[in-house]
Order: sequence, then C-alpha cells, then structure tokens
Amino acid sequence: MKNMLLRVLLVIEGIEDDAMRMTHELTRAGYWVITERAAAADALRAALERRWDVVLSDYSLPHFTALEALSIIQQHDPDLPFIIVSGAIGEERAAEAMRRGARDCVAKDNLTRLPAVVERELREAEGRRRRKRAEQALFAGETRLKETQRLARLGSWELDLVNNDLKWSDEIYRIFEIEPAQFGASYQAFLDTVHPDDRERVNRAYTESVRNRIPCDIVHRLRMKDGRVKYVHEHCETFYDGEGRPLRSLGTVQDITGHKQAEDALFREKERAQVTLQSIGDAVVTTDAHGLVTYLNPAAERLTGWGNDEAQGQALLRIFNAVHEDTREPRECPALQALRERRIIELSAHTLLIRRDGVEFAVEDSAAPIFNRAGDIIGAVLVFRDVSHSRMLTNQIAYHARHDALTGLLNRREFELHLDQALESARNEGKHHAVCYLDLDQFKMVNDTCGHVAGDELLKQLSARLHKHIRENDVLARFGGDEFTVLLEGCPPDKACEIAESLRTVVNESRFAWGDKSFEISASVGLVPVGSGSGSAGDILAAADSACYVAKYQGRNRVYMYNPNDSALAERRSEMQWAGRLQKALEQDGFRLYYQTMLPLNPGPGENQHGEGEHYEILLRKQDTEGNLVLPNAFIPAAERYNLMPAIDRWVIRHTLKALAAQRQEHAASACAINLSGQSLCDDRFLDFVIDEVNQAGIVPARICFEITETAAIANLSRAMRFISMLKGMGCRFALDDFGSGLSSFAYLKNLPVDYLKIDGGFVRGMARDPIDHAMVESINQIGHVMRIQTIAESVESEDVLAALKKLGVDYAQGYALMQPQPWLPDTAHNPAP
Repeated sequence: MKNMLLRVLLVIEGIEDDAMRMTHELTRAGYWVITERAAAADALRAALERRWDVVLSDYSLPHFTALEALSIIQQHDPDLPFIIVSGAIGEERAAEAMRRGARDCVAKDNLTRLPAVVERELREAEGRRRRKRAEQALFAGETRLKETQRLARLGSWELDLVNNDLKWSDEIYRIFEIEPAQFGASYQAFLDTVHPDDRERVNRAYTESVRNRIPCDIVHRLRMKDGRVKYVHEHCETFYDGEGRPLRSLGTVQDITGHKQAEDALFREKERAQVTLQSIGDAVVTTDAHGLVTYLNPAAERLTGWGNDEAQGQALLRIFNAVHEDTREPRECPALQALRERRIIELSAHTLLIRRDGVEFAVEDSAAPIFNRAGDIIGAVLVFRDVSHSRMLTNQIAYHARHDALTGLLNRREFELHLDQALESARNEGKHHAVCYLDLDQFKMVNDTCGHVAGDELLKQLSARLHKHIRENDVLARFGGDEFTVLLEGCPPDKACEIAESLRTVVNESRFAWGDKSFEISASVGLVPVGSGSGSAGDILAAADSACYVAKYQGRNRVYMYNPNDSALAERRSEMQWAGRLQKALEQDGFRLYYQTMLPLNPGPGENQHGEGEHYEILLRKQDTEGNLVLPNAFIPAAERYNLMPAIDRWVIRHTLKALAAQRQEHAASACAINLSGQSLCDDRFLDFVIDEVNQAGIVPARICFEITETAAIANLSRAMRFISMLKGMGCRFALDDFGSGLSSFAYLKNLPVDYLKIDGGFVRGMARDPIDHAMVESINQIGHVMRIQTIAESVESEDVLAALKKLGVDYAQGYALMQPQPWLPDTAHNPAP
C-alpha cells in the first residue's frame, strides 16, 4: 500500500484540526492523500462529479447529516466506501448508519485505527466492483447467447436422466411455439411435440445413442397447433458416471424449416431442369472451367455417340468433333471459345458434327460461359441441334436460286453475276473473255409436235452434251426457254470462234428421238468478245442476242461474231426498237386485256375459300398493225429497257378499274389480280396514282389484288413494303408472284404482308415427276399456311399436277390445264366478272 494515491472526500465541518489529523494518519500509513471538503448537499453532489476512493464523514454537521450524505453517495455509487468519523455517535446511531450502508465508524479519539479501516474498505470495494463486473459480463454473455440462438434459430437443452427433468432455452420454446408454463418439462413431453410420423424414429435414435454411447444427430418434423410443419435438426451427447450409468444429455435444436424449404425448392428446380434437359430436342453439353465434360443430355448422347457416364471428364474436343462443311477444316469449339473470351458465342453455321461412329450431322451451335456468384468462370454450356434437314432444304433453295430447275445448269441471274466478275477482270487486269449466245433453231417444232415434255427432254440432253464440251473454267447457263449462254473466260477472239463453232457442231450432230419421231437439231450462235472497253453486262448480252439473231437471219446453224458496224445488226437493232411501238400502243389503246381464272382447289359449297365470286388474273396482249396479238414476253423486255413499264401498268390499272366499276351487279363479288412491275414500285408518283384511281372507280378495294414478282419486291423492299402497307390499309390485297425463284424468298417473306403466294411455275410444272420440285412446292405451301398466306400454283398444265396440288392443300391453281387465257370483254355476258 506504500506510495498509493488516495483520493479522500471529506464531509466535515470547517475544523482544520480534524482534517489534518485524518490526513496525518493516512499519510503515516503510506498514502499520498488528496482531499476535498463538502459540508453541504449541493457541494457534495458537485464533488461527486470527480473520482474518489473513499468518503470520510462527520456524523453531525450544522445543516447536513452523515445519513443524508450517505443517501446521496449510494445513489451515485453504492460501492464507494463511506466511513463515519465522529466524536460521540452512540451505538444505536452507529448501527443505523451501518444498516443504511456505512462501512464503518471510527472515533475521533482513535484515529490510529483509520488507515486499517480504509485499507479494508478499499479492498472490499474493489472486490465488490470485480464481482459486479463479473456478473455484468455473465449477464451480457447470457444475453448474447440468447440473441445468437435466436438469430441462428438454435436452442439448447439439458435432460437430467436421473430425475427426468428437462430444461429448455428460451429459443427452443420459440421454435416449438410453446409457452414455458404449458410445457411439462420431461422427455415424454418433448416426444409429444414431435410429428406423429417421426416420433418413433426420434425416440429410437435417441435411445440407441444413449445405449451405444454415441452422439445423436437427426432431422425431424414438428407439427404446430395450426397444422403447419416445421423441420428441426437435433444433436445431443450423453454423459455417464464412473460406472457407465447415464446422468444427463446435452443437446441443441435448430430450426431448419427455411433451409429445408429452400432445399426442396432447389431439388424441384433441379428436377425440372433435369427433366427439361432430358426432354428437349436440342443437345446440351456442360463442361468445367478446363473444358472437361460434366454432362450430356440424351440429345447430345445421340448426336455425339457418347454416353453421359463415359463422357464424364473427357476433353470436349474429343466429344464434339466438328468440321466446316465445305472445307472440312476443324471448327473451333464454341464452348472453349466462350471459356476463353468470357462471353456468349452466337450460333455458327456451316458446321458438321462427326459422331463417334463417323455419321455426320449438320448442326447449329452456340455456347455460353457459366459464372459463380463471385464472377469466376466455373464451366460452359454448349447447345447444338441437328439441322441436317433444314440445311438440305436451304441448300436446295440456294441451288435452285442459282440453277435452272430443268437442266441443272446455271440460270440467267447467276450467269450475269459471273459476267459482271469477268467484266471487272477485263477492266482491271486487261483479260479477254467472250460470250456465246446459243438459240435452238427448231425447238418450237419439237414442242408443237411432241409436246412440252419432249421439249424438256431435248433441253436436258443438249445441256449434258454442251457441258461435256466446255472448258473447266467456262460458265454454261440456260438463259431462257431454248437459249443457252457460255462465258469463255480468258479466251481471245480467235480461240472463242473455235470454241463457239465446236459447240454449234455438238448441237448439230445431235439427233433427238421421241417415240416414232426423230429430229435434227441445230443452233444459231452469237459471239461477243469481252474486253476492257466493253459496256455493261446488259450491253454485252443484248449484243450477243443481236448477233444470234443475225446468225438465224443468215440461215441458222451458224456462228456470227458481233460487229457493231454490221448492217445486219443495224437491221436487228431497228427491228428491236419496240419503244416507239409501245408508246404508240399506249396513246392509241393498242393493248388488249385477257383473263385467266384461278380455280379454288378446296372450296366450300358454292363459293371459294374467301366466300367470293371468281378470282382471276388480268393478262396483257399487244395488237400489232396486222391485228395479230403479241404476247408480253415479246415486248416486256423492251418496255423494261426503256422504262415504259410504269406507263403500261397505269394503262392496265386504269382500264381494269373502269371495267370493274361498270360491271353488272351479279358479279360484284368477283376479284381480279393486276400485275405490277418493279419499275412501277420505284416510281415515286405511282402509289398516289393507284390510290386516286381506286377512289375514283368507287369499287370495293378488297376486289383488287396486286401481283408483285418476288424479285421485284426484294430488289425494292422498302418501297414494296410502303406500297403494300398503304394499299392494304385501304383494303386491297397483294400476291407475291413467282415465289421461290429467288434465294432470299423465305428470309424476306416475313417483311412483306401479302395475302397470296404464287408458287413459281418452274416448280409446279415438274412436281408430279420431280421429287425436288414437289418438295419445293410443299415447303412453300406449308410456309405460306403457317404465315396465314393463301397459296396459288401457276403453270398447272396437267391433271397429275392438279391432283398433287389438291393433295398438298394448295389453295388455288392457275394454268392451261384449267383454262386458256380468254379476252376480257366487259360487255359480254360469258365473261367471269363483267
């Protein structure tokens, strides 16, 4: 206790002697004493704001007593030692003070006793403070334990196996939703709270754990009073005496209802995902972060040839063996790319998957990385599907878009693309090429004598012979009905003449037999050199056509090389100047309207599928100076070349609508189709003209159906969409003509809100004998119906084709097998509408 600081609060009178004597005794005992006096209540309260070790108080003060001081101090700090130092206090007063909390009484005449009393009280005060801190810490610990148990939904219990006395923590009561006063606090009372279906299992598990001296760990259910079910996890251990008798069990109970519900929901979700993956047609493969396979669904098993179990842990490239369908080069696996680039890899085309047994599938695939919550890649998912059938159809469509359906040669459009490329090389690289234009001399005789089937067979035979006699880098195409073109690449004029003559010879040496008839075949050939100074592809083809005409004019079965200064070509050009004649026909009404009915193949009683009258197409003919009718294929190319089609279309629309407006009432439900050219779609004033004419005619717009060729619509897509949208808004209908002739048919169809698809006659004519043509017609019809578009088959020329169309469910048919085109005379009663 030596050299110890002692802070003493003196509650005494202002008698200096008493204070000095007390300080003197405490200093003698080794204390370093600091004192302060407080002889009144306010002064005492103010002094207590500071720290003191002991209070020494006189019993009686003029306006203040020791008992009053004691009361103030106990309110402030009950553990602060309070010692009365007085002259004559008496035993009763001393006892009363001690009862109220004074620690001791020291007489003023015996102050030598004061240091020992102070030392004892300091020691006891420190002991009281330590106990209080311990009690507070214990209380805080218990509070934290209870709060922790509450947050964790974890309660604790103790079972006295000797006295069958069960103690539960507050949290267990909350978990079991039982008031402590309502619980019997026994093992049996606990069993009564367990779900009836789990009670025997719980009892058996606990009993066996006690008997076998092992911990008990079990999950079971509780049934609440309102019928709800909770899940709890119980864990306990039992303690034994020296002879092995069980004394008590300590355990915990945790409410895992939320976890169990989440677990069940996760299981259901996983089960749904598993069933989905097992059921979907797409193949699904998952990998870990290193590209090793972790899962294959049944579709993936079928396409790869690997079972899910044996594929586990295999490198993905071993399972997914893919190559480019054209080059046969290995394709990068999209799942590995997704792992490397940490992004979704979109669908890739032109992929062939080689199954484990060597069978190949055309597939489309995509992949995505799989991330955990921390954003780390934990794997990838690869999705692919067998598109062999659709890719075959796509390839067929692409093939037919580039090739002639009858002969298998390139078509006119594809030939023009090759010619454009040749022109580019001639201008940029100085290369020389040539174009041969072959026209069969007596093809019409074969058609007229033996029919179109014989004519088609002749064209196929000649195509095969010509193809055998061209060079490897030359391009052979069927340009028209009986016309062929050959692009001789890298061929100077002299060599081109030799090749052209050899091709003419090949045709001339061919004989064609059909039944009991035999025909000698020949061809007239126009030849045009192609160099850096040549014009456009159209100019070259026009020149080749003119040269071919001169070859025919000079006696057929010969080759004629184009010379722009040749008088024969000049005469040919003169004869081909249709522009003046067409302009005159427009001014003098030199055109005639014909019609051809479109027969509904599956109509209701007394009506077609629209509940309308007859549906027919308006056809155009030109009357020459001798009164003969000229078919459109003779003058339409010239009209297109000299941009007369918008004027011709205006003529047709004006005269058709005028006739419809004047028709008899009984034909008011009929509808007619009017063809529009691509040039008219590009005419900014044409739409306004059509709208004005329809309004002035005063007829129901739904009776008018405008036909636009597929190629014209696609070439002028934005204008076509606006044109169709405006007129459909009025009630007019639209048909997409020659559908299927272009590569982009299906891709653009969804952008054109048409009412009818007219299936290209090139497919329809041969569908009864050609399975590819039949498949094309079927596909177009199905796609049209899926999009709620009615279908019309053109060029129906036989009963076999008509029967096939009916079987496929095509809506309308049009062609010579049903009706030859007839004059449309508005005042004649036998016509279909007017």
